[in-house]
Amino acid sequence: VIVTDIDAPGAQACARAIGASVPAMMMDVRDSAQVGAVLGQIDAEHGGLDVLVNNAGLMTTGPFPDTQREQFDAMLAVNVTGIFNGVQAAAPLMKARRRGAIINIASVSSVRGGGSVGNVWYGATKAAVVAMTSGLARELGPHGVRVNAISPGVIETDMVRQFMTPALRDKVLTRFPLARLASVDDVAAMAVFLASEAAAFVTGQTIAVDGGFLTT
Repeated sequence: VIVTDIDAPGAQACARAIGASVPAMMMDVRDSAQVGAVLGQIDAEHGGLDVLVNNAGLMTTGPFPDTQREQFDAMLAVNVTGIFNGVQAAAPLMKARRRGAIINIASVSSVRGGGSVGNVWYGATKAAVVAMTSGLARELGPHGVRVNAISPGVIETDMVRQFMTPALRDKVLTRFPLARLASVDDVAAMAVFLASEAAAFVTGQTIAVDGGFLTT
């Protein structure tokens, strides 16, 4: 496992939490040259690139007329172009070995954009992730590379907490049959499955980890 993040100290802290031997590298997913250099270095130093998890994300919430163009452009740069940059760099490395798994993090907002937290433009970027996942699975499948996506519900993360007032939390929880928000471990467990040989015949799928949100 190699941890990458635009926040170098944050990446190092995450790596230490995983294990003393886990490397951490600074990487801005918006920078195609940097992404290519980092993934190329990982491939060269670790004998190949087996799995790429595209989980960098940015969210702006609120009624759609209040979203500034700069905010939308920032979400596109991370949520969509970031995946483009990652796949463009990783796919040739995986195709050369005829194996690999790419896991994209989408969102239930790709299906229900907007709504209680007003994130229609965020949902639009995540719908793009779902479309890219399906198309990439078709193109890369013949080369032995699987591509899947995970659509989490609302997750307990710092990004979500900055928007989640107590009143909004209570409102959102009424939409989840399991009556709680997702944890990062809920999503990580699905990523581990999709990266493993247990999912060797799974590709092109977007799997909801949402506590039943999309069933209500």
